[in-house]
Amino acid sequence: MIARTYRSWTLVFDRDAIVRAALRAYFEAIFGNFPLKRLSFAACAQLGWTGNLQRGAFYNGNGCGDYEVVAWTEAGVVGLACELGAGPIEQLNLAPDAVTGGPDDVRGALPGLPEELEPALVMATGMLEVGLEHGEKQAGVGFWLYGDRVAGTMFDDPTACGAPRLAAWGLLHHGRLLPVSSQPGYWAIVLECDRTRDAPIHALIDAVVDRRMLGPTELTAAELELLFVTPPDPETLLDTQQMLQKVGITWPGSPEIPPEPPTGANRLLPRP
Repeated sequence: MIARTYRSWTLVFDRDAIVRAALRAYFEAIFGNFPLKRLSFAACAQLGWTGNLQRGAFYNGNGCGDYEVVAWTEAGVVGLACELGAGPIEQLNLAPDAVTGGPDDVRGALPGLPEELEPALVMATGMLEVGLEHGEKQAGVGFWLYGDRVAGTMFDDPTACGAPRLAAWGLLHHGRLLPVSSQPGYWAIVLECDRTRDAPIHALIDAVVDRRMLGPTELTAAELELLFVTPPDPETLLDTQQMLQKVGITWPGSPEIPPEPPTGANRLLPRP
């Protein structure tokens, strides 16, 4: 765990807290967006997950072209973010003829990256979107966390496009990743809804995530009743089962789930 100043905020970065927050945001988004919509404000609109709680990555998009990816190994965390139109060519001075379509496209966002975090960089890069004209991996700002060290261009240039999306990972609220918005007072509205109208769902989410952090878990009958107030259509139910199964969460009597569709086919996954 390490604290760093970002603008007027004190950010606290902790590897285990980031992994838990990623799992929580993933679960929350499944039930916080349409068609299930059990929350007033979900952490993200588009999501993706790869790997597991030891080595994995999480994609968090707003559905309008802005997103970030955090990837982790036992060694630490790599975070990369992009705002629409502000990728490595625009922000990191990557020359179009130097594009590789791999980690080197965005390495400039992670100065001083320890060698031990290379696997995390590779996983993070694998979830980035690709520029349509040059094929570059799309991220213009980043951070890395290794032991008690944290660095990246989000600290070198706090005004960089995408930096506030990464700062949210150092501003977790009771372990929850808060949705990002430029609207004044937005977080106050979100937290008030969390405290009142959405409190039962958030308590459920925390309970499930805490169990999953200890090992694969099943949703209880009471949890299913609260999550599925109205029985979903078969397609939505299958989508939900597939996404939860990916992170080791099922429920009693779940039918055998067929292989997942290609990336991008799910309503909540990032574009391929």
